[in-house]
Amino acid sequence: MGRGRRRIAVVAVVVVVACVLGFVGFRTVWRDTHRTDFSRALDVVPRSTLRLAFTDWSAVRQKLGVPDQAHPSDATIQKLTSKAYDSDLSAASSIDESTAALQKNFGFSPATAQWEAYAQSRAGATMVLRMPDGFDMSNVTGHLDDLGFTRPSKAAGVWKGGVDLVAAIDPTITPELQYVAVLADRHLIVTSDEESYAQEAAATALGDRSSLGDVGSTRALVDKLDEPAAAMVWSRDFACSDLAMSQADQDGQDQAESLVNEAGGVSPLNGLVMALAPDRGLTVAELFESSSQAKQNLRPRARLAVGDAPGRGGSFSDDLKLTVSRTDGAAVILRLQPKERTGYVLSALDNGPVLFATC
Repeated sequence: MGRGRRRIAVVAVVVVVACVLGFVGFRTVWRDTHRTDFSRALDVVPRSTLRLAFTDWSAVRQKLGVPDQAHPSDATIQKLTSKAYDSDLSAASSIDESTAALQKNFGFSPATAQWEAYAQSRAGATMVLRMPDGFDMSNVTGHLDDLGFTRPSKAAGVWKGGVDLVAAIDPTITPELQYVAVLADRHLIVTSDEESYAQEAAATALGDRSSLGDVGSTRALVDKLDEPAAAMVWSRDFACSDLAMSQADQDGQDQAESLVNEAGGVSPLNGLVMALAPDRGLTVAELFESSSQAKQNLRPRARLAVGDAPGRGGSFSDDLKLTVSRTDGAAVILRLQPKERTGYVLSALDNGPVLFATC
């Protein structure tokens, strides 16, 4: 009887473990399939990334009524670049101004890409484009051959161009296109202005190195948000320096200190996201050490978001209306709606000083 009971107990434990593992596996698959493209972009840029600019070009084209075309016409490209600029939906892009030149010379551009991620770190910068599943990636390698890029020894290697070659193609093309990796199986194009960083970025995009998505705080903050048309991510505490009030003159710094004190004081940020929806609504997500710290920062951060903008002039409320302020775990979530149908929203706030992002 003793052995029988032990056998039953072992079987029961095995069944429970199998059920738990099955549930965990199901939850992982569900999470991965329901991730936004914004979240997926974290997985293809290096872990060292401090600032990430994301553009969902598919959503931008849909919102602006720009047709998806395998070979976009000049009129289509002009419509996209003009309307995306006017609506500020191209605010996070590193290649929007070279759309026509890229499409003509490289065979891809914002007019054909699904999404774009531009990642900057202290070690270098990289741009990653996700192309649609039906896109012919061999068309890109054909263009690189024709342009004079040096073909890599392996398919996922880096095509070598260089500053002189790229500058001679078209003056509007960013130096980030000097070195290009075409990851056909993943429909990704990875570029950089440095060969070594292009190699590192390509290895990350292939899953061979850790990515920004492996930084738990950044992943958690991005996953709180709906899919944006454009967004900026400041990982870890980088917003504290990139958007710092120290960039203002002394009068601006003194005014900022006074406003922060009047608001009740603030805690340092552990992460920041500004996400622009297709309808131009702006969501600001600020991450803190704990949920209690987020609750303490809710009122002060909301107050600063609609108050004076020292170092910039005027008030944030001149252009934006605060519609939602709440906490979500260790994050403060602010939603702001622009008062005008066109004009700057994200691009007006993606560089310092920004008082409501102060540390």
